Amino acid sequence: EAGTTCHRMVRDFDAGRILHQVAVPVAEDETALSLNLKMASAIEQCFQQVMRWFFEPAGLPDGREWDINEFPYHYRRIPKGGILDPTWPDEKVERFIRAMYFPPHRPAVVVGADGVHYG
Repeated sequence: EAGTTCHRMVRDFDAGRILHQVAVPVAEDETALSLNLKMASAIEQCFQQVMRWFFEPAGLPDGREWDINEFPYHYRRIPKGGILDPTWPDEKVERFIRAMYFPPHRPAVVVGADGVHYG
């Protein structure tokens, strides 16, 4: 499962109280591109709900506290630099390759013993 969260604005990134969350399922054959399309819809849904509350007479809810250290933001870094670990089981390699397929970015690669990137 993946999703998006709207927070109350505070000084630190993602540290505000949670106003609303929208989750999306992650399919077995999901790619970064297909998940990105689902996430775009979830972000729109989350934003629309918060805006509805904002313009109601009661205004935004207080939101709920959460531990920011439990789910830290990853700042859009590519996991493992996009490099496959040859010790991973086949299923993990397949998921990683699908996750790294997000045109126009470079796909996942394997670094050979000779230091050459293959992929």
